[in-house]
Amino acid sequence: MKKLLKVMTVLVCMSVVAGGCRMAAPKFMGSASYGVSPKGKETAALIPVDRMLIWKAQLSLDVWNVSNSVSQAVEIIRKNGGYVEQKSDRGEESSYLVVRVPVKTFNSAIGSLESLGRVSSRSVEAEDVTEQYVDIQARLKNRIALRDRLKQLLEKAKDVKDILSIETELNRVQSDIDSMEGRIKILKDQVDFATISLHLSRREILGPVGYALKGLWWGIEKLFVIR
Repeated sequence: MKKLLKVMTVLVCMSVVAGGCRMAAPKFMGSASYGVSPKGKETAALIPVDRMLIWKAQLSLDVWNVSNSVSQAVEIIRKNGGYVEQKSDRGEESSYLVVRVPVKTFNSAIGSLESLGRVSSRSVEAEDVTEQYVDIQARLKNRIALRDRLKQLLEKAKDVKDILSIETELNRVQSDIDSMEGRIKILKDQVDFATISLHLSRREILGPVGYALKGLWWGIEKLFVIR
């Protein structure tokens, strides 16, 4: 019993220490090449060819007809291989959609959506999660190795206390593995499918007085600011 407990303690300690170490780049990063300085000397670190990027965009449009534009937007997303993740509206005043599209059709989808109306605001950003992904993969590999070793110890255990102790540790390690695998799955989904937040608002139609006041304000503004 003491021998089994000692082995378990060593395994757990090794797992904790190894969990903080970085592993070699996984297959998704592709082949790596050495960076070359202007003087022709090789840099010390490897530069990965591919990065894992999560693309997000926020797009606000002023449209003549909100409901028609929503239908057209949904069709654009469908043709680009995507889907609507969230939708809310305020009748014909405005509508808000969160859509997901494959990253390969991300730019195409944004361009098509912009054609639906007048763009009032637009932002596009990418979050690099390569390091986070590699770190989780490394820790997951260590946990799997620890789980396999614990299973081997469980098969050899004879004492009830040893069995219960190993099973408790095994359940904890398996919980860590499930959590890491779930996180990896989420990261892959976010990398493969970009997110577009689309806000559609009905364009204002000014009456005669509205146009007159708008023209008056434009004239006053130009008295203070030319450009």
